Amino acid sequence: MLSALLWTALALAADAPATEAPAQATAESEVAIAEQVSGLVHRLDDRELVRRDEAERELLALGAAALPHLPTINDRTPAEVALRVARVQQRLMLAEANAAAEPRHVTLHGKDLPLAEVLAAIEKQTGNRIVDYREEFGEQPSEVKVSVDLENAPFWQALDQVLDQAKLTLYPYVGKRGSYVVTRPSDVDARSGRAVYAGIFRLEPTRFEAMRDLRNPTARSLKLFFDATWEPRLQPIAILQPLGQVTAEGENGEALAVASAEAEPEASVQEGTAQMELEVPLQLPERTTGKIRSLKGKLLALVPGPAADFRFPSPPVAERNVPPRRLEQRKAGATVTIDQVRRNNSAWEVSLRVKFDSPSIALESHRNWILDNVVYFQDAAGRRYEPGGFEQTRQTKDEVGINYFFDLPESPAKLEFVYRTPITILEMTVDYEFRDLSLP
Repeated sequence: MLSALLWTALALAADAPATEAPAQATAESEVAIAEQVSGLVHRLDDRELVRRDEAERELLALGAAALPHLPTINDRTPAEVALRVARVQQRLMLAEANAAAEPRHVTLHGKDLPLAEVLAAIEKQTGNRIVDYREEFGEQPSEVKVSVDLENAPFWQALDQVLDQAKLTLYPYVGKRGSYVVTRPSDVDARSGRAVYAGIFRLEPTRFEAMRDLRNPTARSLKLFFDATWEPRLQPIAILQPLGQVTAEGENGEALAVASAEAEPEASVQEGTAQMELEVPLQLPERTTGKIRSLKGKLLALVPGPAADFRFPSPPVAERNVPPRRLEQRKAGATVTIDQVRRNNSAWEVSLRVKFDSPSIALESHRNWILDNVVYFQDAAGRRYEPGGFEQTRQTKDEVGINYFFDLPESPAKLEFVYRTPITILEMTVDYEFRDLSLP
């Protein structure tokens, strides 16, 4: 794999024939992997158990690269092959989902590199979209050059260092996934000195709010507000903060009490949101305390894993007096079941259930993220037909039922039904500590 510096140099200096070589090598590599997977899948039905086990282990060793080349299981697939392919697929997809929750890293070295190329290299290495947004603010992006010496640096540290050199920052209110770069106001401090980094998250304390009721001396409070930003390739469902996990101490080591310590405030995250503001309620300390030396806490983030398409070609239509035939597919920790497809007046109705092995609390009734999952019928020409409406029919701790209604030009049995959903829900614990916060 090319280092970021070499990749940048190629992007700047290589001519057209040279840039075609990596693409050709990639294509050849894909063909080789496909042939290797095909041979190993064939051995999954070998007469000898030891050869079947060996082929399964080799498929697992190929990792996520094998996933696109695993065969689709159908009624004609030998039972042993179906069992082992499904097992390999589940393990590889779960491993891929867990890996996605780890912070991405950047390796990039060079002096006086164009900012645009550096940001492009960071985006390429991490999968996090970075957009120069200065023109949207009426600014003409200047030709900025930066020097970088990054060796396996986590995404947020790397990006903050580059933005600080260029006197830039991020604008979080675009409404689309990505890191949107704008000019940093001249009276705002550099990003690196303000942030705490924790996994895929960047946490930045932003302000205190103190209140003292002059009519009631016992009514007083102090709130610390901080921004939580995550790598934009991921989109949390919700972020919770158990206040019982928060501890704080003043500059002389005195304990500072947390208000409402039994509470667990939650911030729901809408698609396209780049950051959330969270708060920690404290009891207002005495005036002799001028600084919080340390404030430690934990966040619980519910993060969907990678999404997968569950495809059902030619789903059977329910007939009168004939029990409907259920269709079911499982990928990693998610199972999608079509209970029936039937005519409902002038519409076609698809009764569907989605179940997760370990959803944590992501499916609690007040969270409706799953209703935003992509769903459609598709014909042989690739035309999509999206639902005109839906109704939720079931809600448990691990399963949601939904009926979708479609206006279709022909019978669903002549189309393909596609449902896209995360294949697992990740529950991430984020430990953080803010130090040396000056009180108002």
